[in-house]
Formats: sequence, C-alpha cells, structure tokens
Amino acid sequence: MLIAARQWRRARHLHIPAQPHLYRKLARHGCGQLAPACDSLMRLSELVLGHPFRCGTGLALSEDEWRLLDMIEGRERQLVHECSVALASAFRHAIRSLHIMLDMAFNIDSGEPVKRAVASTGLIAA
Repeated sequence: MLIAARQWRRARHLHIPAQPHLYRKLARHGCGQLAPACDSLMRLSELVLGHPFRCGTGLALSEDEWRLLDMIEGRERQLVHECSVALASAFRHAIRSLHIMLDMAFNIDSGEPVKRAVASTGLIAA
C-alpha cells in the first residue's frame, strides 16, 4: 500500500491522472486492478486528514503513512482533523473496498498475485 500511496501522491504533485499512473506502477507487481480502490482511499484520506497526504522517504515512514497503515489494518488512531460522520463512513467503506480488492488480487496462502487470464470475450477470468 505504501508504494501506491507514494505513487498516488507523486501523480497528484505532477498534476497527472492518478489512476492510470497507479495502474502502470501496480501492474508491475501483478495488481494493477487495485488502482481505483487505492485512488479512492487516498482521495478520502486527504479529506479525513485535513491536509495533503505527506509521504516519507525510503524506509522512513511519515506520520500520515503510519496513520493510513494503522487504519487499513484496523487499528484506530486519533485523527488530527475533525471530519463529518458521512466522510468517516465513506473512508471506512473505502478501506473495506481495498480489503476486498486485496483479497481478490493476492493468494492468501502464498501472498503472490493471483494469475488472471484474459478470455476471448475480453473479460478477465480468475
């Protein structure tokens, strides 16, 4: 998720569309389909945080990255910004959506991306 968060922030900083940028970066790891869920979560996280998402560098995580990871992993943290109940609810749903997409993208036992094949109809099959 940190790769996605940092790439999303980079795209926003460069004023380029975030989802295509995220897709290209995540597809290298076999999980490009996570781009829409990551984009939604990151947009909502900025609203919940009350400021643009701040990224760390290298192995050093920023406070925003720690907070995002804690919330994704179900550890509640005090928000630095008060937000509406509706926004908090939307954020919780975005986290749940990301969990569902992660479950669909990765083999739970091995942690490897699920191999997907493109059917002749153009639809993606599991």
